[in-house]
Amino acid sequence: MRILFVSSQYPPYELGGYEQLCHEVTRELLARGHAVSVLTSRYGVQSEEEARSGNVTRTLHLTADLHYYKPLDFFFKLPRQEKENLAELKNAIDVFKPDVVMFWGMFAMSHNLPYWAEQWMPGRVTYYMASYWPTDEDLHLAYWKSPANRRVTEWFKRFLRSFALARLKRQGYPPRLKFDHVICCSEYVRDTLVNAGKFPPRASVVYAGADPAPFKHLAQQKKVKKTGHTTRLLYFGRLVPDKGVHTAIEALGLLAQKGFSDRVELTVLGDGHPEYKKYLQQRVTDLGIENIVHFSGKVAREEIPAMLKDFDVFLFTSTWPEPFGRTIVEAMMAGLVVIGSNVGGSREIFRHYDKKMLFEPEDAQGLADRIARILSDPELSRRLVNVGRKLASERFTIQQMTNGIEVFLKQVGPGGSP
Repeated sequence: MRILFVSSQYPPYELGGYEQLCHEVTRELLARGHAVSVLTSRYGVQSEEEARSGNVTRTLHLTADLHYYKPLDFFFKLPRQEKENLAELKNAIDVFKPDVVMFWGMFAMSHNLPYWAEQWMPGRVTYYMASYWPTDEDLHLAYWKSPANRRVTEWFKRFLRSFALARLKRQGYPPRLKFDHVICCSEYVRDTLVNAGKFPPRASVVYAGADPAPFKHLAQQKKVKKTGHTTRLLYFGRLVPDKGVHTAIEALGLLAQKGFSDRVELTVLGDGHPEYKKYLQQRVTDLGIENIVHFSGKVAREEIPAMLKDFDVFLFTSTWPEPFGRTIVEAMMAGLVVIGSNVGGSREIFRHYDKKMLFEPEDAQGLADRIARILSDPELSRRLVNVGRKLASERFTIQQMTNGIEVFLKQVGPGGSP
């Protein structure tokens, strides 16, 4: 098959697991003999040579800055960028001649792209859904409808608001998409979007997965924690409020108050919004736990498996309904105990693990209690390590995920029977 993937970001310039999944699935499909092309944004691109390299074309414009909305860009840059985006998509379709198009991540990307793909390739546009973007308010509408934080800014914004909203209405943006062929990364995502009236009830589920290969030898390499020694806690992922890293820090503060400072330490791997990073660092200082909480910055994707062997417990602290939670699977493959917040599709992993390791989002005391339980019960830790490894390798691999997507795309493509 000839498959064109369209994604807002794509490694090595990604925001998180959603885009990493796209890369790993395309790699698997290429290995199986399919022709794969990727069209993505200019996010992270340093040169025009890099924009068109191999089977990846990085020429799309995002609709807004990823951290700060720039209102004047809406008036002076967006119209030209929309035209260029559609030209790039049309060119990709005309030149590559895909059997199917699959839209992946859509964060900060124009919905006109999937709309016109549906017009140009009727019945052969598909979606892999690992977010809730069809129910999210468009970035432009969200900005122009919301009040400004300062009086002077609000006056300026109020003056432009009517023009901006009128333009969006005149253009019919965001357009209504058909979503004829959709697969979701979890039952939770599917049910949420079906119940919201965005997808037809026939939308199916192909669970997200992780590649077990980098983790296969970690069991032998992993450092064994001796009784009485420090338990090494880990968070890895983006540093943004909805990932709930603050809950982990608050929990460490509570444990320190109870005299556990010499028995636990937390390492935070990742990068994210500058203001949130400052907040996290300030909370660590305020709680007086600088000696047991360490910020290690962003780590290259390929380095993660080797680093995981140095830790005992992974803290999954999201406060929003995560579509799935691939970091949970990776931590299990690496032999870590997992403690997770009771949210979204991630709960579907814990069905086969241990529901007692779930805590309510932003409940620092609940998280602290579960960490304390791990500290006091070495046998529980050993059991959870074994259960987690077996669960991840049997149910949530990238190979199983690609199998499901491959079958789905063959049904949609020429000669298929969706």
